[in-house]
Amino acid sequence: MPDKEKFEKCPVFLGAQKKEDLSPGSRQDHAQLRKHFGTVWISILTCKFNLDQYKRTLILLNEKVIPLLPRPLLLTDYLLSCYKVGGAISMLALSGVFTLMTKYNLEFPDFYAKLYELFSVEIFYVKYKARFFHLSDVFLSSTHLPENLVAAFAKRLARISLQAPAECLPMCIRFIHNLMHRHRGLTVLIDSPERSDLQSDPFLPDEKDPMKTRAMESSLWEIKSLASHMLPEVSSAAKDLVDKGVREVEKDVSAALETTPTDLMNIELKKKVFVNVPLNWEPPDGLKFQKNDFMSELIAIS
Repeated sequence: MPDKEKFEKCPVFLGAQKKEDLSPGSRQDHAQLRKHFGTVWISILTCKFNLDQYKRTLILLNEKVIPLLPRPLLLTDYLLSCYKVGGAISMLALSGVFTLMTKYNLEFPDFYAKLYELFSVEIFYVKYKARFFHLSDVFLSSTHLPENLVAAFAKRLARISLQAPAECLPMCIRFIHNLMHRHRGLTVLIDSPERSDLQSDPFLPDEKDPMKTRAMESSLWEIKSLASHMLPEVSSAAKDLVDKGVREVEKDVSAALETTPTDLMNIELKKKVFVNVPLNWEPPDGLKFQKNDFMSELIAIS
């Protein structure tokens, strides 16, 4: 459906009346058209959908339908019911709720608690992973969010990253870096030597309310653990955050959303390898063993 400006410029195709003969009230009012448009969509949403239809409908609602509805807040109950379906449906439903919150003044205090519940290890193994983290980055982009809340998301992502596939880890580290860049008070999570392992960590991973997870009392020791990862691409990203801290600008998360194991392998294959790689502490002298080598006491080479 066109907006008001485009609607007023539309040519009249119905009937044989000439344009100059039309009175101002003869053309259908734009507000009335929006009302009928909303009625049709409310009727459509009462139908039963399969999962694919659910996804397509929620995407259309958020991108095409909500801006044209006369009363968008009527979709609140439908979107919240869609959240209970789980998986990609929940994420797309929260995306619609977020639009209603930011543009139509919807009050929904449990929004970030619902989003927090979606941060689990399973999210790394679904095909909508890139869309999930892209939308999460948008949801958490405000600098006016409480630090305790953002700290819970940073800590939760750091914890589940220990079980994540290697190709997702650079993106997770960038995501956490950006959260700390927006909320500088979170830098204390890196410098906590007394909380350096799972046993001394006061973080409550099973708590559903992000404000009660005690994330600010914890530390990001998980990132320090990733600094010892076997893949250089992962370990270098973790060391950069631990040693150099938060940079002056945010890192591009979108560049790492679609990273695959093949991409990581290609990065390693393109790196230059030193020709003379040292294999011994001392240069070899013929077939003799190195000094103080216990094998020299067992085998004598003339």
